[in-house]
Amino acid sequence: MNKINKIKSWVIFSAGGTGGHIFPALAVAERLRELHPDLGILFIGNKNRMEANIIPEHNFPIILLDMHGVNRKNLLKNINLPFKLIKSWMELNKIFKRFKPKVAIGFGGYVTYPVLKYAQWKGVPTIVQEQNSTPGLANIKLSKKASAICVAYPTIKNYIKTPNVHLIGNLVRKEILVPMSKEQAANFWNLDINKKTILAIGGSLGAKAINDFICNILPDLIKNNIQLIWQTGDKYSIESCINHDKINNSIIAKPFINEMREAYTMADVVIARAGAGTLAELAALAKPSIIIPSPNVVNNHQYLNAQALADNDAIILLDENLLDSKGKEMIIDLINNDSLQKKLSENICKFHNPNAMDNIIELIEKYLKN
Repeated sequence: MNKINKIKSWVIFSAGGTGGHIFPALAVAERLRELHPDLGILFIGNKNRMEANIIPEHNFPIILLDMHGVNRKNLLKNINLPFKLIKSWMELNKIFKRFKPKVAIGFGGYVTYPVLKYAQWKGVPTIVQEQNSTPGLANIKLSKKASAICVAYPTIKNYIKTPNVHLIGNLVRKEILVPMSKEQAANFWNLDINKKTILAIGGSLGAKAINDFICNILPDLIKNNIQLIWQTGDKYSIESCINHDKINNSIIAKPFINEMREAYTMADVVIARAGAGTLAELAALAKPSIIIPSPNVVNNHQYLNAQALADNDAIILLDENLLDSKGKEMIIDLINNDSLQKKLSENICKFHNPNAMDNIIELIEKYLKN
């Protein structure tokens, strides 16, 4: 506490809910800490969400608010939302009075809107980081008074018509970019380096449709000598898989994979959702992929994210409704087609901007100097 009180300049980071919001925020915060070790970095997150555990593991202080988004399917569940907003506003008043931040940066999640809205009300410069090809309503509203909007897709300019839009690309966490040999990855997972390996990730929270599909094709993967690293999410237990009795040691299933560098390095092919963070990592690592956009997202932004890559032969785009009819054939074909893997790899790496981190740091530093 005494150390916190001695820090003169603070930056507030707000990110929550999913790894796609949290990990880019952490990547920027860690780089900022390297460049400015005397700078205070405070995270504001949401209670009972994954940031409550992940942020402290990276040695950043975090204050947790009690927030949730608008429930469009069951309006009765929104009854307490105004009260939570008022309570959060009062807590933010205390936070801003104490820390007097020079800039506030939002990376997405329900908690981001009230944090940046309060910062704008207090005249604190705000930076909005929009990762998707189409912005959410919250970011459209925040952009009207934002000091800068950092985006990855030029299509954002069709929705946010301000001069403060900066096309910088999406951010990738530093740890997955550290070089690693496939031999090291194979030893880490205790897998056979000479066998083909699939990495299946349904986002940081898991995806039931992908999990059910993977579960059903496990015998086919084993029959074809294909290894699997599978992030299931907390809500899905491999014990419930109907083919559990047929699983052997070539199948690794974990609720959450912290060791993503090892997982990506081992993977010949990736099966994933179309979250902006995931696509940015696949581009940075040039991984051939089959992408299955989630249909349960605002503005269908995952499909639009993926379509931009599919139009350039950078991924194979598979509609969730076609998983059962076409998924197995597409996966087996890709894992055995080295020339197609090479083509996808060469094309997707063109979507990685290695200067994205430097660009957003430069923006932040502008407001720190002021």
